[in-house]
Amino acid sequence: MTLPNRWASQLAALAAWLGAALSLGWWFGGTGWWLCGALSVYTAHTLRNIATLDHVLDGHKRVPLFVTRGLWAEIFARVDKVRAKARNRKKKYHRLLREVRESTGALSDGGIILNAEHEILWFNPAATRLLGLDPATDIGHRLDNLLRHPDFVAYIAAPTPEGITIPSPKEESGWLTVQIIPYGQDQRLAIVRDITREIQLERTRRDFVANASHELRSPLTVISGYLDALGDDDEMPEGWRAPVTEMQRQAERMTQILRDLIELTRLESAEHEAAHEFVDVAGMLQLIAREFQVAGNRPAVELTLETDAALLGSESELHSIFHNLVSNAVRFTPAMGTVRVYWKADDLGALFEVVDTGIGIAEEQIPRITERFYRVDPGRSRATGGTGLGLAIVKHALQRHAGTLNIRSREGEGSTFSCRFPSSRLVFRAGAARAVL
Repeated sequence: MTLPNRWASQLAALAAWLGAALSLGWWFGGTGWWLCGALSVYTAHTLRNIATLDHVLDGHKRVPLFVTRGLWAEIFARVDKVRAKARNRKKKYHRLLREVRESTGALSDGGIILNAEHEILWFNPAATRLLGLDPATDIGHRLDNLLRHPDFVAYIAAPTPEGITIPSPKEESGWLTVQIIPYGQDQRLAIVRDITREIQLERTRRDFVANASHELRSPLTVISGYLDALGDDDEMPEGWRAPVTEMQRQAERMTQILRDLIELTRLESAEHEAAHEFVDVAGMLQLIAREFQVAGNRPAVELTLETDAALLGSESELHSIFHNLVSNAVRFTPAMGTVRVYWKADDLGALFEVVDTGIGIAEEQIPRITERFYRVDPGRSRATGGTGLGLAIVKHALQRHAGTLNIRSREGEGSTFSCRFPSSRLVFRAGAARAVL
């Protein structure tokens, strides 16, 4: 193996040094003593360079200038180069850190870095403004000890991607959203955002819709009354009957929209969960199924009760959930199709499921179909009397019962709507048996 030039020159210098010692020993006598002395000098020189290198690596000393050639000169030159790179890298990191702090300081949203024990490692000025945190005293403390709202304490123990909305600890009428994002090694980033304005705008919109809906009911009732009177008048000209009938249909549709708007506003405005009244779900579903089985030119509706379990909740809201989902399935399923309704119970709670063989829903539309007035097929919805509010009502009524809505569908292959109710709202009765209607 060929030695590098620096090591070859170092070995050559050592050989020359020892050769000189041998020559002097041969000339003056005592060759062994001369060799020992030469090795001692070489060892002392090497130890001094090692000690200097140790101090240089520790950062206590600059690279010595007395070494100008040979192996040690190259070693110290390489050390000096490495140290220069480290200094430049450190300056770069400090500059980047300063820019990050300046940018986070300019953010309107609060940012808090937490460790695995929820202890605060760092936060930006916005977190101080929103939560009242003090950099001098709150670093190292658990965030849930400083922000003691019960909902937040439960959320930080089991964070979800959706985050949580809590009242502001600094402003009496303020509201904040907190989202905790895991990253790195056992670290978390808490993002705090002030949504007071959004909440106020939403309340204003909701109040406007509620007030407008209530105000429109009276004139619409009067209009509907006169239209009914005209429709019942035997002396009305024959050419007027079709327009009056259409006006009656549209007035009824507007009345239904107002009813749904008022119901949706009530659900959105409710601050507490639904009541815990005993609701006979099996009996309610049987009545709903019979309602859609009576009329002709509709798909077959099959009800399967796999349990007689009841729910604790609001009877009117639960009826609205079940009726809207079955009505939607019937509306968007051809007359030769089938709508199957299931009521089940398991260890996770209760499951209400509607499976149809209808037109289906495109995948990109599924996240939006619970929005108010959103329609998968606007023309068909209007033709069949849909208001575009049914699924929005279902979503909010389910939330008041701590339930969740899951939608599975493929365009042209039908849809499945599943409502999951928690076991805390489920009541089992003795003698449960499977019944098929």
